[in-house]
Amino acid sequence: MSVKPKDQRIGVFVDVANMYYSAKNIHGTRVNFGKILEDALADRSLVRAIAYVIKADSPDEQKFFEALDKQGFEVKMKDLQVFPGGAKKGDWDVGITIDAVRMSDRLDTIVLVAGDGDYIPLVKYLQEAKGCRVEVMAFQESTSMKLRETADQFIDLSSDKKKYLLPMRPMFRPNIPRPRIFPNRGQRQQPPPSEVIEESTRSEEGEE
Repeated sequence: MSVKPKDQRIGVFVDVANMYYSAKNIHGTRVNFGKILEDALADRSLVRAIAYVIKADSPDEQKFFEALDKQGFEVKMKDLQVFPGGAKKGDWDVGITIDAVRMSDRLDTIVLVAGDGDYIPLVKYLQEAKGCRVEVMAFQESTSMKLRETADQFIDLSSDKKKYLLPMRPMFRPNIPRPRIFPNRGQRQQPPPSEVIEESTRSEEGEE
């Protein structure tokens, strides 16, 4: 295991919907986000810890968001988009990419809590252009193999279920929208993270 200096400046970015549905579909339970944050930090210097959530106006979701806040996360929300015909869209890929790029100059290590292969261009950009170490925490069963290989370190949340998972309580099941539900399977309604990185880079250059 690589040494993690305590003076490393850490940013933690959590794709909540990605983690929620991975835990539910793979293990039939829910995620211990507090323990994830604790292990992501690993006694290093925390700069920002952001949990990205989708609002669906369900009765229990506010309690869930408040719990994230109490665990030490800054909670960023956006509304679930509903298109004509009933198609829904709820994901934070682009928002997480923009935030990670913008904060990268003030961070030594970025911890990405997500398993989506769409984050591979972001990971490579942070490593090669910004000199950041990138660690990924996610469930191996639902994580892109290429993402695992690209990260400087991959932490499999399935490797310690007692630590990273909590029992599903019948009275507390937030209606978190599934990410990426489109009219046509595979259709993207937003630019991929690679294009966002390029646009962010051009914006940074324009500001200099």
